Amino acid sequence: MTNGPKSADESARDAWGMAQRVGMYIAGLPLDKRDAALAVAENSLREAGQETGISGEQMDAFIELQMNAIRQIVRDIDVSGSPQGGRA
Repeated sequence: MTNGPKSADESARDAWGMAQRVGMYIAGLPLDKRDAALAVAENSLREAGQETGISGEQMDAFIELQMNAIRQIVRDIDVSGSPQGGRA
């Protein structure tokens, strides 16, 4: 394994894993705390992008995809059961 840049597949797996972890965390929160947690997640993605020098449309598109994935994971957990219940 090299220390060079990640492949697109590795980056996609990392992004999906992050979305799953964040989505599961947010799904475990009370409903009245979720909007604030989603805002924190989005702001954190923007900050991370700025730190790596990614900005503009490329960053906006990535953040939109990640936030859509996070929201979908939360919806899926709400429908199928809680993340603590092992049905997520």
